Amino acid sequence: MMLAQRQVLEVIASRYGVEAKDSEEMLRKAEEMLRKAIEDVAEMLRRFVRARQYSFVDRLANAAGKEVVSATLYEALRISESTLKAGRTLDENVRPYVASESSVKLLLDLLDLDLVSGLEAVKRCAVLALTYPARAKEEEEEGEGQAEGGVG
Repeated sequence: MMLAQRQVLEVIASRYGVEAKDSEEMLRKAEEMLRKAIEDVAEMLRRFVRARQYSFVDRLANAAGKEVVSATLYEALRISESTLKAGRTLDENVRPYVASESSVKLLLDLLDLDLVSGLEAVKRCAVLALTYPARAKEEEEEGEGQAEGGVG
């Protein structure tokens, strides 16, 4: 399943200098760039979820326009950046993470190119933020097994 329409991926590929032997490879590379951007922003949001601060994820999941997305990303980036620079945490043990400029720029560009695809991408970020990466989930389950006296 493609994350955006073919025409949108072609524009992204040309804007971001994606080089490829043929158009199909170019589309795959553009889609991979988009997938990485979504995962990067989801990682930033995941830190807020782990700190039980769901407002950013909720606002992105329910966003109906790019203004809401821009404002929400700005606030999440601002809090992550300032908390990180201050050497503090979002919660007791949750260190903030700041998504890369290229990831945020790609999502904002996608919103400008195709609002529907852009909103779907940020909703995908919100959904992914509510999940645990496989490795973290395994570590958490191992810790629970050891705490209960089981073999991890």
